[in-house]
Formats: sequence, C-alpha cells, structure tokens
Amino acid sequence: MNPFKLSTIRHLRRQRGLTLIEILVTLLVLAVGLMGLAALQGFSLQAGQISYVRTQATNFAYEVADHARANRSVVDATGSIPNADFWNNRVAALLPGGTVTVTMTAAGITVTVTWTDDRETGDPASFTINTRI
Repeated sequence: MNPFKLSTIRHLRRQRGLTLIEILVTLLVLAVGLMGLAALQGFSLQAGQISYVRTQATNFAYEVADHARANRSVVDATGSIPNADFWNNRVAALLPGGTVTVTMTAAGITVTVTWTDDRETGDPASFTINTRI
C-alpha cells in the first residue's frame, strides 16, 4: 500500500466532526449578520415613519389650499381662511407638534405646515406650498 495514501486515511479519521472553535466562529458570523438585519429593520421603520409624517403634512397643506379655493368669496372678503381653529386643531392631532400658518397675498395663498421631526433630528420640519386661489 502506498504510504502517502495510508497517512491521508489516518489524517481523515482524526478530522471527523467540527471543532468547538469552528462552531463558535460560525455562531459569531451568524450573530453579526442577524444584528445587521435588526439594524436594517430599525432604519426601515424610522424611514417609513418619517415618510408617513411628511405625506400627512403634504396632504394637509393641499387640503387647506383646496378649502380656501372652495370658499374663495369668504377668503377674498376677510383676507383669512375660514375655520382657522379647526385647521390648527386638526394638524395638531395629525402631526407631532404640528401647526399650520396661512398667509394671504395678492398673488394667492401660502400654506406652511410645521411639525417636530422627532424621529430624524428633533428639529422642526416644514412643508410650504404657494398657490393661486
């Protein structure tokens, strides 16, 4: 029999199974991967919440502008939007720290929705539209 072949067979018999170090390294790699997935899920939830709040602010600003367009005679006569308290209460309920500011100009209306962006930076964020009525 070939001596090289005999030593290979003996070596293979000693290498049965996995060692404890190999198993620990595998578990470490798996743990790091799972922590990465958990962090990715957290960032995804945060981005989704920020996007949701921005969408609410955008929709609200356009709703106020549409309300002003629908009540153009009242807006033109008074220079302010009707039911301002209703809009302020509604934006405060929709958005964290939400306020709405409506400014009438000769060219149209400016609606600014401001809220506290507590998930991203904690700084105030705002959305402004300018439109004719």
